[in-house]
Amino acid sequence: MTKLTKILNIVLYVLLAITLVFAGLFYFGGDEVGAALHTPIYSDSFLNWGKLLVVVTAGVTVVFEVLNLIFHARSAVRTFISIGALLVVAFIAYGMSDSTPMEIIGYNGPDNVPSMLSMAGTMLYGTYILFGVVVVAILYTELSRMFK
Repeated sequence: MTKLTKILNIVLYVLLAITLVFAGLFYFGGDEVGAALHTPIYSDSFLNWGKLLVVVTAGVTVVFEVLNLIFHARSAVRTFISIGALLVVAFIAYGMSDSTPMEIIGYNGPDNVPSMLSMAGTMLYGTYILFGVVVVAILYTELSRMFK
């Protein structure tokens, strides 16, 4: 086991421990007083921790991808093809999304506006498209192995 692997394992276990603490607070920390529905007290902290993990992961991924492009310029073509494919998926998903405000009885919140509905639809359709691509890729891989 290399020194880097040991450090990464320690970081992984620390992040897991912090996540377990937040999950424990979320599930066993109690409910907000006077809320109409079951609302844990530590919902915001738990969600902010998840957001932080996503942002840090995305940042690290982008930084290392840029470094990879700098150090291995010949492989940049594949990277740009991948980015282009993701942009195509995003444009297709955006075209499929609907921004018509919904008629929700009893809801007057700020999220029932065309921009939020379009973004949510884009994310959902993008997820569906990428899931379909993954399923097709798995099937293709397994079937091609059977015929070799």
